[in-house]
Amino acid sequence: MKADIVSIGTELLMGELVDTNSAYLAARLPSIGIELQRITHARDNLDALAEVLRQAWQRSDLVLTTGGLGPTDDDLTREAIASLLGETLYVDPESLERLRETFRRRGASMVQANVKQANLIPSARSIPNDHGTAPGWWVESNGRIIVAMPGPPGEMHPMWESQVQPRLRDRSDGSVILTRSLKTHGLGESAINELIGHLFHLPDVSLGMYAQAQGVQVRLRARAASAEVADRMLSPVEAELRNLLGDNIWGADEDVLEEQVGRELIRRGLTLALMESCTGGLLAHTITQVAGSSDYFLGGIVSYTNEVKAAWGVDPSLIREHGVVSPEVARDMARAGREAMGADIGIGITGVAGPDELEGQPVGTVHMGFSHLWGEHHISRRFPGQRALIKQRAVVQALLELLELLRNNPNFHG
Repeated sequence: MKADIVSIGTELLMGELVDTNSAYLAARLPSIGIELQRITHARDNLDALAEVLRQAWQRSDLVLTTGGLGPTDDDLTREAIASLLGETLYVDPESLERLRETFRRRGASMVQANVKQANLIPSARSIPNDHGTAPGWWVESNGRIIVAMPGPPGEMHPMWESQVQPRLRDRSDGSVILTRSLKTHGLGESAINELIGHLFHLPDVSLGMYAQAQGVQVRLRARAASAEVADRMLSPVEAELRNLLGDNIWGADEDVLEEQVGRELIRRGLTLALMESCTGGLLAHTITQVAGSSDYFLGGIVSYTNEVKAAWGVDPSLIREHGVVSPEVARDMARAGREAMGADIGIGITGVAGPDELEGQPVGTVHMGFSHLWGEHHISRRFPGQRALIKQRAVVQALLELLELLRNNPNFHG
């Protein structure tokens, strides 16, 4: 079965909302053997939406739509599907009664505009919405299926999980598309391509690469009659990739960098402290996004001025001699933060996030110091991009360096 996704709403095309629904659905189709053909955004215009649906209908066995099921005049998904199939809308009594009951449970009044949410066409069946007022549609005609779901993720996700996905799984041929991702660092796409290029034309396993903030991800993909068979197809290719890429792989699939770092710190009984300048506390924020991070993260200091750095123990003579944006100061920030918090490991970050140069250092220059009971070191990078992206890349690099430090030193223990 091949599928199209159509996300509906002018706000998506205006950049006012980000389309997370398509990503959610696209990640769940492979497990039920459905191959996604295309994702399209459509504006709230009847003719334009009907044309988008017509193209998707001609291309795929299954069309999934999100949005446009509300009660207002610019909610046109039902009308567009009716136009596509040449069918007439009518008010379904059962759907209308369910809608009225929803409003009664909420203690709210149902206005006349909501009646359109009870509309159906002969080819459609209503999909109850337990989390909102807009029921979905399951439409079958000429051997094809359209599933219309509400736009709010809090309504769409449970409708998909409880009602749509199980019905589609029953309709599938039983095959699955299994995907595995290897997450790398330290190598660009061209360098990885040199190492693994000979694997890109295998008959049963397809490979792809894409760059993320945390490094290049290498994706493996196989279709088979079952997940077990697909796993057997992927496993030897994954083994060869791991052999070729070695320590440049930091994780796989759903692994999250800050969670990987946390696991290593907990496993070794180590604690961490920070002193940040150019990242402004973003590293501390990222680390504390992990539940339970208080088990290993003691705290951080945002030392945005030289006076605050000195007040927390950074040697002022290093700032005078080398400048605040220097490896020497980054290492001393790591030491000072570690000692102030009584931690086993300290990280210090200083740099130029922009938009202007500092001390003659170009925008994007970042120095990261690492201090621990076994010594200290630093790394220096020049990150491209604007202010927010430079800060994010510095945080990612600091976490990658800490993860590598822990994994390459098995004797580090608290």
